[in-house]
Order: sequence, then C-alpha cells, then structure tokens
Amino acid sequence: MPSVETKISQAIQARVSSLPLSYPILWTDDEPAALPTSGGQPAPYIEAHHEPNRTVRLLIKADAPHERPGLLLLTLCWPIAKMGSGPGKTHRNAVREQAGKIAAHFRADLRMIFDSVSVRVTKAPDVLGAYRDDAYLRTQVRIAYVCFA
Repeated sequence: MPSVETKISQAIQARVSSLPLSYPILWTDDEPAALPTSGGQPAPYIEAHHEPNRTVRLLIKADAPHERPGLLLLTLCWPIAKMGSGPGKTHRNAVREQAGKIAAHFRADLRMIFDSVSVRVTKAPDVLGAYRDDAYLRTQVRIAYVCFA
C-alpha cells in the first residue's frame, strides 16, 4: 500500500497532468530530460516541483491524522528568443496570461484525491513576476496545499 507521501504526490501529479495547456511538463525530481524544441529552437515548457513542508502533529493519538502542508511550484519557461512584439514573437503579457491559466487550474479549495487521501489547495495561487536566465523567461506559479492524513 502506498505511503501518505506517495498518495499526496500522486494526487498532485494527476492534477498537473490535466492542465489545459499543451506545453511539456518536466518534473525536477524526474530523470533528466532534454529541453523541448520546435524547429530546432527552444520551445516553451512547464517545470514542476513538489515541495512538501514540515508535518505538524495536531492530536495526541499516535495514529491520528497529521497536518501535511506543502507547495507545488509550476514555472512556465518561455524562450527569450521568442519574446517581443514583432511577427512570430510573444508579448510578455501573453506569457503572463498563460501563467494565469495555470493558476486558474488550481483554484482555492480545489480537492485532489488519490487512494482516499485528499489534498486541498489552501488559497488562490500566486503568479510571481517573471525573471530571466540565459535562455528563458520564467514565470512561477506557487500553489499552497494541505493534507490531513
């Protein structure tokens, strides 16, 4: 039987896989994978990272449910070479709109269930300001959750 931690992770992964966007999803704790390309050029993708937080014991009974909070970090990675306002380019506000669609997929109080374990989104996700690295403009969506199990 899977552990509570595995059930939480599976519930989250199932929801991420149902995102209404067609970008590839690369999990940070998965096997290394080549970054996606289109026509030999870098292509947009979503980097997914699940960060469980410290478990909190609320009740005295040893087998009583514990509070298990955490964060799901989904970062929309958009190639800098495709940014701009000219033909074939994507404006930064259009990228932010895509990040907003990711956030909307994880509305406050959304319940994600796997094998009788329920994971609840605790508040509206945070869409952070974009930042650049060498090849991508990155816009992170932070989703806070909690599970009592």
